[in-house]
Amino acid sequence: MDPELAVLASSAATALVTAWTTEAWTGLKQRLGRLIGQGSDRQAAAVAADLATTQTELAADDAMDDLDRMAQMEQAWRVRLRLFLSENPAAGAELRFILEEFELARSGGTARDRDHLEVHHNTFHGPVQLKGIQNNHG
Repeated sequence: MDPELAVLASSAATALVTAWTTEAWTGLKQRLGRLIGQGSDRQAAAVAADLATTQTELAADDAMDDLDRMAQMEQAWRVRLRLFLSENPAAGAELRFILEEFELARSGGTARDRDHLEVHHNTFHGPVQLKGIQNNHG
């Protein structure tokens, strides 16, 4: 597996365990469900249900101060995400985007705080490479 994808899977698993008590949880759960479900509503719902179960178990583990069990939950998601990314390496870009949005929400930022470019009534003559959110108008 690509080492960068392995680190991404690890970061996503850590974000899941971090997010379960935050307002960002619902959005993270839905977006990960859609990503891992790969366009299948049934699969996305199954992933969302697994994440809901994870949240319930993390709440119980937290109430019992069972840090080992919480670490096991994180490891289980790390393995699941590594497997998903090894089978779908192109999904890494979307997972990275989801994690960036989660971090922005957690820190009180917005998606507008990232690189942003709007193009209004322009014509490009030749190749153009843009980074960030692109809103082309006109």
